[in-house]
Amino acid sequence: MCAKLKVMRLLQLQAYQKLYKNSWPKFCAEYYCLDNFIEFLKADPQIKHLKLFTLEGEQASADALFVIVDRYQLFVGSLNHTNGLLQQALQLLDWSAGFKCSSIPCRHIEAVDNVVRFKQLNLEFRDFTDLFYMKAADALKLRVEPPAGFILKSLSVADAPLINEAWPNHHLGSLYFIQRQIRMCVNAGLYAEESQELVAWCIRLQGGYLGALQVKSGHERRGFGSLVTREISHRLAAQGHDVMALVGPSNKPSAGMFSKLGFRIIDQCVWLRTQPTTIGEFTWPAGE
Repeated sequence: MCAKLKVMRLLQLQAYQKLYKNSWPKFCAEYYCLDNFIEFLKADPQIKHLKLFTLEGEQASADALFVIVDRYQLFVGSLNHTNGLLQQALQLLDWSAGFKCSSIPCRHIEAVDNVVRFKQLNLEFRDFTDLFYMKAADALKLRVEPPAGFILKSLSVADAPLINEAWPNHHLGSLYFIQRQIRMCVNAGLYAEESQELVAWCIRLQGGYLGALQVKSGHERRGFGSLVTREISHRLAAQGHDVMALVGPSNKPSAGMFSKLGFRIIDQCVWLRTQPTTIGEFTWPAGE
């Protein structure tokens, strides 16, 4: 019998998420990825350009197998990476517009690679990142007061253009992405108290990781990156969440900062981007 994709709803996502609590924190990447999209659906049940799939059948349910297409990004998870079901699910997707396969746990990268080879897709990049992790109980101890003349508070959507422009990974459609993450996810910004100038920030990304961590040009080497990391980690821990971040092995400053704060590496995740197979670059409506 041919495998078929099955659309997932909120209740099924929540049921799957509970299964990823097993062998904690082995599956924390999958758990917090689902956590993020569950919160998205709670806040906006009609959220645009979000598709959530599993495979039909009892085994896929037992494996808590999921494939999430969020605009142009692809997220995957399964408790079983040896039975080939995740690869079957990925084969059934339409890859013609290209995907940014985001924060793929290493245990699942073989399934992704096999589909890329089978479909003869070209890659724009393929990068490994270390998964830095901290328990909520430890993250609760990170909070510190900002230096005189500065305040810590949540970001505003009005900050999105600045954040997007400064982000090394900004791209077509990333402004909408930054705006949405600010609206719907935990974040933290450091502002000059008098001028309200935003000087450092960090946002929780869809996969549940800390990301877009940046210090504005002219304000480097003052510990501001560590400060906003401490603040957002504390905010997540206050909600009962452990904290994760992904750092490329070549990014020694960030790796050193997370290690100094007490994070430890527990896994690796892969990022890769497949090129479109159709002619022309897809443009999201209204920048979405």
